[in-house]
Parts: sequence; C-alpha cells; structure tokens
Amino acid sequence: MNADAAMPGSDVADARGARADPRIAEVLYRTALEGDRRVGVITVLGAFFVAFLVVQQGASRTAWLWCGACVALTGVRLLPNRPPWLFMPAGAAPVHRGRWLALLFLASAAWGAGPPLFLIDNPAADTLLMGIFLAAAGLSAPLLAAWRPAVYLSLLPALTPLLATLALRPFIGTLPILPNSFLLASLAAGFLLVLERMTMAQNDSLALLLAVRFNNEDLVQQLRSQIAVAARANQEKTRFLASAAHDLRQPLHALGMFCAALQQRLSDTPEKPLVRNMMTAIESLEESFGAMLDISRLDAGVVQTSPQTFPIRDVFRRLYQQFGGDAEAHNLALRFRATGRIVRSDPLLLERVLANLVQNALRYTRHGGVLVAARRHPRGIGLEVWDTGLGIPNDKMEMIFQEFYQIDNPERDRGRGLGMGLAIVRRICNLLDHPLEVRSRPGRGSVFCVVVPAGDVTAIDATMPEADTLPPRKVGTVTVLLIDDERAIREATRELLRPLHVDVIVASTIAEAVALAKNSSEPIDMIFSDWRLRGLENGVDAVRAVRAVCGDATPAVLITGDTSVDLLKLAHESGLVVLHKPLQPRQLVRLVKHLRR
Repeated sequence: MNADAAMPGSDVADARGARADPRIAEVLYRTALEGDRRVGVITVLGAFFVAFLVVQQGASRTAWLWCGACVALTGVRLLPNRPPWLFMPAGAAPVHRGRWLALLFLASAAWGAGPPLFLIDNPAADTLLMGIFLAAAGLSAPLLAAWRPAVYLSLLPALTPLLATLALRPFIGTLPILPNSFLLASLAAGFLLVLERMTMAQNDSLALLLAVRFNNEDLVQQLRSQIAVAARANQEKTRFLASAAHDLRQPLHALGMFCAALQQRLSDTPEKPLVRNMMTAIESLEESFGAMLDISRLDAGVVQTSPQTFPIRDVFRRLYQQFGGDAEAHNLALRFRATGRIVRSDPLLLERVLANLVQNALRYTRHGGVLVAARRHPRGIGLEVWDTGLGIPNDKMEMIFQEFYQIDNPERDRGRGLGMGLAIVRRICNLLDHPLEVRSRPGRGSVFCVVVPAGDVTAIDATMPEADTLPPRKVGTVTVLLIDDERAIREATRELLRPLHVDVIVASTIAEAVALAKNSSEPIDMIFSDWRLRGLENGVDAVRAVRAVCGDATPAVLITGDTSVDLLKLAHESGLVVLHKPLQPRQLVRLVKHLRR
C-alpha cells in the first residue's frame, strides 16, 4: 500500500510537484539528516539493550559483536553529518545523498540481523525482543519521513528479517515454534505497512507545507519588488511634481502680479469689476494648485519631520503677522496666548497646521473673533484654536477632514474656500503623531486642539530661529531689490509696486544684485529673492551676498515655489520670511505698505 492512494489526486500531484522543486528537496533532505541524528541515538541505545538482554539469557556470545557493529556503522553514518557546533567548519556541506543512503542501508541491515541471530526458545524474551525492534522502527521512521528513500532504506532492511524469521520459523525443524508465530508475523507486517503509510503521508504534508512556505516567500519577494517599483514611481512622481510645481508656479505667479498691477491702473474705470473677477479666479487657482501639491507630497510620504524644542510664542507671532490683516479687514478679533509654553515638534509643519486652522476659523466666523491659546493638557500642551463661527454638527465631525468637503457648501462656491485645509491638517498631525481633537456647538463656535509634547526650557534648540519680525517702517520712497531669473516676474513685480512709490531694482544673478546694491543711490530697504536662480545659485546665498553689502539687518523675503521642509528650515535659520509661489499680490503689497506706515 502507498500513501498516495490515501490522498486526493490533486494533493498527490501537488506533493509530487513540490518534491520536484530543488529548494523543497534540499530542505527535506536536510530535515531528514537532522532526524537521522536522533535515529542514531535510538539505534545505539536499542543495540545495547538488546545485547544486554541476550547476554543475560546466555543464548548467544555474538550479541556484543553485533552491538559493536551497529554502533560502528551508525557512527560512520552520522560523523560526516555532525551538527555545526561539533567542530564542523563554517559552510561545510553535508555528505552526499547517495553515500548517506548507502550507509543508512548498511546500518539498518546490521540492525535487522538481530532477530535471526537472537530469537531464542524463550517466548517471553523473544516477545520482548520483537517489541524492541518494532518500537525502534516506529520511533525512527517519522524522524526520517522528510526523505522518502531514507524511509524505505531504513524500514525494509530493519524489519524484513524479523518478518521472515517469524514467518519461516515453523518450517525450520531445528528451532522451537513460538506460540502464534503466524499471528505475530501478520501483526508485524501490518505494523510495517501502517508505519510506511503514515510516514509517506507525513512526507507529503511536509512537502506541501514547504511548498506553501516557499510560495509565500516568493509572493513576499514579489510584493517587495512591487513595493520597490511603487516607491521608485512615487519618487519619480515627487520629482516630477517638484519640477512641475516650480515651472507652473512661475508663470502663475507672474500672471497674478500682472493682473494685480492691471487692477490698480483700472481701479477707477468701468473695467474694474472685470479685473476684480480675474484676480478672484487667479487666487482660487493659486489656492487649489498649492493645496493639491501639498496633499500629493504628504500622501507620497516624502515630507520628513525635524522635531525641535522651541517656545510656541515664536510661531504665534508669525501667525499674527500672516493673519492679523485679514482679521482686521473682516472686523474680527484675532488673539494669541502663548503663556510661555515650550513644545517639542517640527516648528515648520506645526506652524502649517495652526495656519490652516486659523485660516479656516477666520473663514467661517462672521462675528466675534478667533483665539489661539497654548494650555496644559494631560498628554502635553494643547494648542487650541477657538472661534465663534457656525459650529459643526456631530454627524459632520469626520467628514470635515475629507478632501473638498465643506459644510453648507454643496454648490462648491470657490469663494468660500476649497475644503482642503483640514485634510492637510489631519495628514500633518498624523505625520507628527500629534493627536487632533475637535469640539463644537452648532451656532456657538468650534475649538480645534492639537496636542504636542511639552518641551524642556533647557533643551531649546540653538538653531531654532526666533519669530520673524516685521520690517521697520519708513517714510518716503521705498527701495526694494528683487532677484529673480524670470523676466516676466521681474516686470510684473515692478508694475505692481510702482503705484505704491516703490523703487524696484531688479537683478537676475547674485553678481548683478551685489553690483546694483553697491551702486544704489538709496539704501536697500528690503530684499525679495527667488529660491532657484541661474545655474547653481539660490536665494539664500543671494540674500547673504546682498546683506554683506547692505547690512545683516536688511529685511529679506524668499519667494519660492519649493515647499520642501529642508528649504523652509534653511530659510528660517537664515532669518528669511518665506512666501510661496504663486504669491497672492496682496501679501506682497501688505509687506511693502508696512514699510511706509
């Protein structure tokens, strides 16, 4: 009987195909080698026990010779396959399969020679000896089940002589007939067949399990390859978006400046509403473009965090500079309460989160105002943004964090925003591992709380810049040095600021900017610089070079389409205000007007 007959055809075919796999065959072979070491222990102990029992009965003087032969053959078989911890050189290969099987056959044959030699006329002793031989086979076969040839070459030489002795004993006149000799032979044969069937089934199961394991490993390897491909695609997409962002932001930035300049010139003409609508469309496009790029970068996982310990008041001051004018224009109160709190977070990303929350609060508040406060929280410091706006229904709490979703704006009125700010807030909070909490009462207002770890005042990072301050006020003509390699942007900025009595000196390279600063008849009041200039030049180096001529205290603004964290950190460390392209013209006008107040 064969184990294959007991298994469904598909399983048999699968097991046969699995054993044909060289990887599975190698594992099965090595597993059988590992089991053969324990088989050797069983053989040696059994041989000593049989020899001792036979000698005690005084039936044979060859028992110890037989025992020595079994032990010697077992040692010869196992010594080349000794475990690695037993003086086995690293990387040594196990003995060749054919040689191992031959030695296994010889050792099993020596073991099987015991029954014909030692079955005596003592029924009790013979029954005990038969039990020992059958027990040794029953313990050894499962240990060798991983390699089918090893099962056959160990079981048949070890048990066939026992079966033959029991079956032929009644026909040999010189030997006494054991009671029920044929019955014992039949039971032994049945034991051998059942043992062979169970062992083969175990072999098939091992092969199928190994096939599943290697299949899973192959799938994991394929998955890793696909992940690597996806990661490369993400990186390529990110590089493409970065390049596209810069290339697309440039003309959009220039277009906004030209339209703003046109709006100024047509302010007292019938065409004013038309230009105003153009400006509204451009601002909406700028906002959509920037938000979608931010979402794509966060989802691609390319935004890296740089935690620092810093006072939150510096972030609050920059936020007031950014949104104070908008709050005043809408007759809303905007207050900040830092209360000396020290936090541990990425200052640039955290400022982005709070900026979106403040902007969102101002957008949905019609009366009252917005309060931004830093307060104690059980898990650190709670940065809370309170408003007296419309509030959020309980069933909308999760929906507000979805892209392009806005409460009470089903018609997608772009004048009320895009619905992307809170989606960006949640993504950044998840990236920073800062819990985000929301409480609201419809008709009364809302509070968003970002929980950040508390920082130690003694661990404040020395590289963390203090809050950017507004440039000093000046009476009379203002002189601005603009450094940008795009001719359209230089002309658009000059046209935009000319009605404000601003003398705009334009340069396209660092050398040209330094030369103009040295030869300027008026001191440079402010520096505007793009980040990417010609060749390897950048805006940070340009500002440093101009400040070396005009003075380190000269206010400078870096205008860039790049939103990478590394750039923002470099700009802040250099004491630069960062504005992102496409820049809304009113932001630029607001900075320049402050010089003239």
